[in-house]
Amino acid sequence: MPRLSLWRQDKSNDYNFFDSNIREQFDIGGTAFLVHKYLGPENVGEQNDSTQPNHHASSDGASELTIQDMLLMENRDRKYDPDIYELRGIYNVSDNDFDLAQFGFFLTADNLFVSFHINDMIEKLGRKLMSGDVLELPHLRDDTLLDEDKNGINKFYVVEDANRSSEGFSQTWYPHVWRVKVGPMNDTQEFQDIVESDNDIFSTYKSEIEISEAVEKGASEAYDGYIETDHLYGQDDYGYGKTSLAKGTQFPASPAEGDEFLRTDFNPPRMYVRSGSKWVYAPVPSTDPTWEGNTYVQRRFTNNDATINNSDSKQGLSAVIKPKADV
Repeated sequence: MPRLSLWRQDKSNDYNFFDSNIREQFDIGGTAFLVHKYLGPENVGEQNDSTQPNHHASSDGASELTIQDMLLMENRDRKYDPDIYELRGIYNVSDNDFDLAQFGFFLTADNLFVSFHINDMIEKLGRKLMSGDVLELPHLRDDTLLDEDKNGINKFYVVEDANRSSEGFSQTWYPHVWRVKVGPMNDTQEFQDIVESDNDIFSTYKSEIEISEAVEKGASEAYDGYIETDHLYGQDDYGYGKTSLAKGTQFPASPAEGDEFLRTDFNPPRMYVRSGSKWVYAPVPSTDPTWEGNTYVQRRFTNNDATINNSDSKQGLSAVIKPKADV
C-alpha cells in the first residue's frame, strides 16, 4: 500500500480541487477590482544621459523589467495598458481614523492589504500584480458629489508591495492566494497616463496652474493693501517703531486736527487721519506700488543697518541676552 501524502512534486488533482474551491470563494464573496496594468516607462526620447537609457530604441524595447532612471532607481513616466482588467479580491474594510499620537495627523487605515486568487490573476492579467499597478475600486465610488454635473469618482490605489499570502497555502503546500499592499494614488507625474483622461475630476493640476498665474498677475499689478502690524505702522511719513499709536474699534470723541487713529475692527486694520470734520483714510505711501512693496513696507525697520551710539540697530539675541552662570 503506497504511503499517504498530500505533498506531490507536481500539482496533482488534490491541488486542482483546492484551487477550484478557493477560486469559487473569491468569485462569490469577493469584490471587483479594476486593474490598470503597468507596462513600463514611457518613451521620452533620447536624454543624452547614460543613467536614463532609451529602452524603446533597443531591440528588446521597454517592459515592466526596465528602469527609466538608473541613478534614482525610479520610473517617473509610466505607461499603462489602455485596456482595464477586472479581478475579484478580498480585503478587510476599516475606518479611516486620524492618529493623534504622532507629530501631525496620520490616517491609520490609509493602506489596504488585498488578496487575489493567483491562477485567476494569471489567466486574466497575464502575470501577477506588481508594484506600479493601479487598482480602481468601483464599490468605493463617490456618486454623491456636491456638483451634480460631475460624474462619480472611483477610489484609486497603487500597488506598493506584493507577495504570497500565508493563509493562501492549502494542505498540498502550494500557494493559491496573492496578497498586495496598496496605498492611495496621488496626482503625480507617475500616474498622468491614468488621470490625464479627465483632469477636472482626478487632477488638481489645472487649478494649481490657475492659482499660480493669478499670483503672478497680482504681483505685477498695483495693490492698495493695508499694514497689519500696527506697532510698526508706516514708513518715513509716520516713523518706524511707533508704539504710541492710538487705536480702537471706534474713533475718539474729541479728536484734534491731524490726529492719527488705527481702526482695529477692520481686517486688516486701517489708518485714518483727522482732517477738518472727517476722518480721512491714509494708506501707507510706498514707492513700490506692487503688493510686494506694500506687504514688506517695514523691511527697512526689520533690516535696519543703521548705527546708534556706536551700537548696531540690528543685533542677534545672543548679543542682547548675555549668558549667566547658574550658581
